[in-house]
Amino acid sequence: MKLCSILALALCSSFLLTAQDLQQLADSLNIQQPTAADKKIRIPRIKGIDVKLLGADYEQIINRNGNINKPLTDTSVRVSFEVGKEGKSAISRDFEIVVPGKYGSQANVQAPYVFPALLNWKGSTGELEWPEQILVYGKSAFIPEFIRELKAVLPVKRDVARTDSPEKATIIFGMEKGSDDESYSLKIDKKQVQISAAGRTGLYWGSRTVLQLASQPRGTLPCGQAWDAPRYKVRGFMLDVGRLPIPMDYLKDVVRLMAWYKMNDLQLHLNDNYIFHEHYVDAGEDPFRKSYSAFRMESDIKGADGTPLTAQDLFYTKRQFRELVKFASERGVRIVPEFDAPGHALSLTRVRPDLIYQGPMCHEKRRCEMLDAANPETMSFVGKVWDEYLQGKTPAFEDCPVVHVGSDEFFGAAEDYRKFADGLLAHIQNRQHTPRIWGSLKAKPGNTPVRAKGVQMNLWSRDWASAWDSVKAGYEVITTYDRDLYVVPFAGYYRADRNLKHLYEKWIPNQFGNETLPAGHPKLLGATFAVWNDEIDRLHKGYGACDLWHTISSMVGVLSQKMWGQPTTPLSYDAYQTASEHLGRIPYCDPLHKSDAQPFRLEPGLTPMSLRKGSRGPEYHLTMEVMMPKAPVPGEEQVLLGSRQGQLLAAGKDGRITLRRSDSIEFAFNAKLPVGKRTKLELIGRMGKTELLIDGVNAGEPENVRFPLRKDGRMSTFILPLESLGSSFNGKVFNVEVK
Repeated sequence: MKLCSILALALCSSFLLTAQDLQQLADSLNIQQPTAADKKIRIPRIKGIDVKLLGADYEQIINRNGNINKPLTDTSVRVSFEVGKEGKSAISRDFEIVVPGKYGSQANVQAPYVFPALLNWKGSTGELEWPEQILVYGKSAFIPEFIRELKAVLPVKRDVARTDSPEKATIIFGMEKGSDDESYSLKIDKKQVQISAAGRTGLYWGSRTVLQLASQPRGTLPCGQAWDAPRYKVRGFMLDVGRLPIPMDYLKDVVRLMAWYKMNDLQLHLNDNYIFHEHYVDAGEDPFRKSYSAFRMESDIKGADGTPLTAQDLFYTKRQFRELVKFASERGVRIVPEFDAPGHALSLTRVRPDLIYQGPMCHEKRRCEMLDAANPETMSFVGKVWDEYLQGKTPAFEDCPVVHVGSDEFFGAAEDYRKFADGLLAHIQNRQHTPRIWGSLKAKPGNTPVRAKGVQMNLWSRDWASAWDSVKAGYEVITTYDRDLYVVPFAGYYRADRNLKHLYEKWIPNQFGNETLPAGHPKLLGATFAVWNDEIDRLHKGYGACDLWHTISSMVGVLSQKMWGQPTTPLSYDAYQTASEHLGRIPYCDPLHKSDAQPFRLEPGLTPMSLRKGSRGPEYHLTMEVMMPKAPVPGEEQVLLGSRQGQLLAAGKDGRITLRRSDSIEFAFNAKLPVGKRTKLELIGRMGKTELLIDGVNAGEPENVRFPLRKDGRMSTFILPLESLGSSFNGKVFNVEVK
């Protein structure tokens, strides 16, 4: 039906418009562009029809009431409306309007490169040249770290110190009035830099912008003004640490990475297991006993037979986790801990085998990981697990306002799932935390209601959830669409990291498969990508956290722009890649241990001895001569080199030369040190491969001791530990050289 006919029918009070008519009307609204004098946007008026503003993608510019907060320069904002009549309603598409800024259009002025790009920039003439001593004024707790970081990024060495006098300061951090915690203002003239914000997070984001500007090779800052604000509230990713042991030091580097790009949401998937239990079943083995599983948090819970809930290879103590949450919060990043249940819960069913699901289900060979969602005792048990971290004097998750209850890929009955999910969401809300859940209700339709008020939902699969159904039900949603945003490292599926150019140029956070929500829909919180470590156990190639860094950092860099800024990126993808080679160098973020790459040589003399050389990431070449006077006692380990990142063992428990990483993975070469002979060892470390030469002869590919079954594409990346030498080596060491 033509629009003019629909409008005519709308005027007839006796005629009922269909949902299709209302939708066409909503998508055809006549939107007037605001003028410089307007303080509110103009709501379209149609006689007989209710039209109201639904939302704007930049609420900092156009709030829920339609009030305009004038930006610095003319800014594109996308708005949508709700159109209704007699109890029926429709949500419009996005309409793009340009809100006039205080200084009008500045499109002809090139904004300085930072990632993500500045929302508003008004350039002026001249540059700030750094004085010999840079003085920083501000009351925020991050100022000392900012001073240290600024010293590190400046292309020309300068003295940087704190001052109590704003008049003498080169850089000033100060508070201003406002309600948005993340937006900030920046002013640069020839003598001073001023960063102001209404919230501490905004000030911290401003400090990231200043550091990126200061790190650029020209050594000066362009004069001008900026106003910057995020488009979406949730910008981040999920990291599966349940299946791949990832050390705490690495997680802190992940936080530093996210903060550099103004990403604010790190979800840690803290428990999981090998997915493909059928590999064991088909081999005549029991996956309940064989499949890898882990629960990464320190726990007091044990099974009746003494089985501990806590993973035995790597886990985080409650104190360590509290420190991580604090560390992240100080840098603008929210930690969202996740325990997955009733599926993906083998670590829980091993503690309570009596609570394995008993009902009919698909994927029968995967039953061992399914908790009995139909049994009230299961809810009691899972609630007890959560309460260990949500209650008590100093609960580990106390400062995590949002926690994730998992609840994906349960293969049992829909009503059992719905009852369990609703009970778990209620439990979290009763503990005064906001629950987040993987969307699953499309695949689990039923009569049992699952609460939506105050619940966040990841939209991850079109088979399991619907975007429109979810927001209509009342859920706050986060786009985590598997086909766009999933990464399973080193697998042949879910490889968003191979599609970075498309993500940079085409992807938008408000699209979920063939469903597109308005960018400013009040129920759309933002987007996250996900890194799933499916390739473990029988499929384990030997990769570790350091092998993930390029994948994670490249995804964060590309998607930060799309989650923070405008849909149209300011740089081409090629130009972004070129600029990111420099701007992606994050101070004091060194997961690959490249910062101290200077070669060194020493003649140890007596051992053991302290080297205090930290650790060295690939690429490196270690040469040393050793003499083992007698064969090691079986079961006795002898450590040649050690640090927090791992150990090089002259003899493992079986006598073989072994590499032990801090993630608990070990690689053993099919070689033992000769006894009573001075032997030259060479260890050559590259990303993905570590080689051992004994008197010039290659010792062959090392075996993954924990998961030896995988034969193709094996990896053995090893961070060289250089803190101590010969801590338990019963022999002599000569001529140590690293280059």
